[in-house]
Amino acid sequence: MDADSGASLDHLFEALGVGRWTLSVFLTYLCWAFLLPPFSLGGAFYNGAVDHWCNVPQLSNSSWTLEQRLNYSIPWEENRNLMRRSQCRMYVRDYEAVADLPWSSDLALTPEEEAGLETTSCSQWEYDTSIFHSTVASEWDLVCDRAYLSPLFQSFYYFGCAFGDPVLGFLSDKYGRKTVVFGVALIFTSMALTSALAHSYPVVLVAWFVMGIIHPICGVVYVKVVEACPTKHRTVVGILTTSPFALGGMVLSGWAYLIRDWRTLQLVCMAPAALLLAHLPFSDESPRWLAVKGRVDEAERVFAKAARWHGVTLPAQLPEILQKCKDQAVIDEKATGSEKSGAGKCGPFRKWINDVAVLVSSPALRRITLVMFGNFFFTGFTYWGISLAGNTFSQDPFLYMLFSSALEVPAYSIFAPIVMLFGRRRVLAANFAVCAAAILAILITPGNWTWVIFSLALVGKFFITGNYNLLYLVSSEVFPTCIRSRGLNLSSTMARLSSILSPFIIQIMGQTHWWAPSVFFGSSAAIGGLLSLLLPETSNQPLPDNIEELHALYSKDRISSAKIISREQEAFPLNNADNAATPAV
Repeated sequence: MDADSGASLDHLFEALGVGRWTLSVFLTYLCWAFLLPPFSLGGAFYNGAVDHWCNVPQLSNSSWTLEQRLNYSIPWEENRNLMRRSQCRMYVRDYEAVADLPWSSDLALTPEEEAGLETTSCSQWEYDTSIFHSTVASEWDLVCDRAYLSPLFQSFYYFGCAFGDPVLGFLSDKYGRKTVVFGVALIFTSMALTSALAHSYPVVLVAWFVMGIIHPICGVVYVKVVEACPTKHRTVVGILTTSPFALGGMVLSGWAYLIRDWRTLQLVCMAPAALLLAHLPFSDESPRWLAVKGRVDEAERVFAKAARWHGVTLPAQLPEILQKCKDQAVIDEKATGSEKSGAGKCGPFRKWINDVAVLVSSPALRRITLVMFGNFFFTGFTYWGISLAGNTFSQDPFLYMLFSSALEVPAYSIFAPIVMLFGRRRVLAANFAVCAAAILAILITPGNWTWVIFSLALVGKFFITGNYNLLYLVSSEVFPTCIRSRGLNLSSTMARLSSILSPFIIQIMGQTHWWAPSVFFGSSAAIGGLLSLLLPETSNQPLPDNIEELHALYSKDRISSAKIISREQEAFPLNNADNAATPAV
């Protein structure tokens, strides 16, 4: 759409202002903001780490206490200079001979006797239910030799997110925001119910993968909220949209504390879906999207409804404005059809390859692309790793999730004035460095200093969260207009892909090597900090509109930025998605 019609649409929204209709649009976003965190972060509770040991059936019905049974059947192992009962080994003994005997001190093993006994691996397990009564791992015995299957529960969700990012954006642009949001809400709810009720682990994994594909719908709903807001309120909306997700994580910690069974907890956390499904049929399609698509009659009805709800009168130029949009839509459709016929058939995989090829087509652009890919990769890996590590960095996973989520509210907003003073690159590198220092410091902290470890983990989470938001700003400034959306989308996909690895570090390596999460997540932040130093400083620089201007700004052979500012655009204009800040969810 041309600049005149775009300004006219903005004029309509300025006339509407903010009121009940705008809040009804925001309600959709609010429902998703409370519905998604219990799944993107839910692995910390649905599949939290629980202590376990071999179950000896012969001793199950004896009068012995748990400690007596463990003393007789389970060997000791060392972990972080502390001794604990083995989780995967048991003594080879004649348990039938003592099954009916009362416990006596003669049955207690001495250290010499323990050293001389042979051990074998478990075939059945008992689980400590003092923290979680039931988890995914305890239900399907995803421990010891089957432990590698446990992280798949959360990783399948993140794997789905990587697929959903480009798909949902394409569908919402083609078929409309309301249609896609309502359709995926039905699918998400049905998959969540399937997961909570299924008695097959593969079925649960498929359900979580599908829900992961739907997770990026929050970006679509965010765009709808931005499209419904007057220009002067968009900054406030951009800040407010991050808070509901933090509140969703805090609510999750409260429900998890009260409900220790993973199936029941998941069903309770689906409550926002009921409000979402009840509200969506009565919501409106984005009038801006309708106007851009040339569906002016529907757009006019939505504008009229919004004006009634707000008690305002729309400008008399409404029909003329919408007619301009319709005329432009016809022109855009012809241009798109011409491009398609010229390009021939191009599948999504080929398109993805083409996008990557464009992003590495010149030395300056290639360096920026690879650095942004790396920064997003290490940020996503560290952010989600620290977020899910409540059982690793804390003895109270519920309190950890509460504080970890609460910190996101200031982390998303406090760095805005700091970036204005010190620039993007310095703040980005400093945040990575502080996060790395905090997480790596856990390695030299005594294990019994639990509150120090807890605090260091939260410091790391605070600064990596700030970087997650800052990276979206940097990527929207450093990529030229003609490929900005592609650069931002592919970069953020790197964060989705790296998040798949985080549960494996926590649940596999962290269970056998206590230092692994600190080493991997701390080193990841350190590498991200070094990479960020390779980025150009974009503060107070004009936005490059094409690759030539990018080279002029950030390569060795620069030209005056004033020439760039005065130059007319040679590529595609910025669209709404490029102007909108994307919440890091």
